[in-house]
Amino acid sequence: MLESTRLDYLAAMGVVGWVPRQVLPHAAYRVPPVLPEPPEEGEPLATAGKSAAVIDIAPTSAAGPARARVVVRPTRPAPVAPTPVAAAPVEPEAKPVPLDPFYLQLWMAGPCALLVEVPEPGLESASPGLRLLKDILRAVQLPQAPHLYADFRWPLSRNLQLDRSARAASLALQAFMQGRLENEPVVSIGCFGTHPGLLIGPELDAENLPYDREEALEQLPPAWFAPDLDALMKDSAGKARLWQQLKRVMSRWQVQQ
Repeated sequence: MLESTRLDYLAAMGVVGWVPRQVLPHAAYRVPPVLPEPPEEGEPLATAGKSAAVIDIAPTSAAGPARARVVVRPTRPAPVAPTPVAAAPVEPEAKPVPLDPFYLQLWMAGPCALLVEVPEPGLESASPGLRLLKDILRAVQLPQAPHLYADFRWPLSRNLQLDRSARAASLALQAFMQGRLENEPVVSIGCFGTHPGLLIGPELDAENLPYDREEALEQLPPAWFAPDLDALMKDSAGKARLWQQLKRVMSRWQVQQ
């Protein structure tokens, strides 16, 4: 192969420095490259490499324009592994405390819905609690024959893996009431017992329920609260407080009648 053709091939392949292993026919004489001297003992390799980073050797013969190029790259120090940082201990999240089972009944008395907490099987036709409820409805000029509309039982499922906390019960009860009263002409909700207080939020406290005022609810009519019917039958002072409260809120359904 002609020297000029060989050089064109090497240039096309991007080879800028090369040394033949054996004598090539028709090749121009090339001066052997001068390699850098090995570093002395105690001298770091990186320093010696930097001092002879690139060596160019020009040919002594004018027959060819090629030149040998020897590149010696400095050695890089071995990467230092980062010191592992001890991760802060992750405390397990507190498991929500399940709420005790309870049972509510939703009664309809004209424009007022009644959410009553009762033991199973609930209000019976001749129970003292139902008689007291009818007396309350008669006093505030509501229909004295309420009808059972729906019931709510907590927990919703027997699956122990589902969330049974007070927050889950509050969300479930709100969704239950919104779904049942969506198309009903209800202007007020009467709540008897402690667990109907979940309509306000997951914090259940029988002593701090708003027995003296109405409570605004999201996507629901305002609600008023009273102790459960069994407790009212034994508490004359509680009946008096409930009557004072009802005198303030009964105007809502009187306008509707």
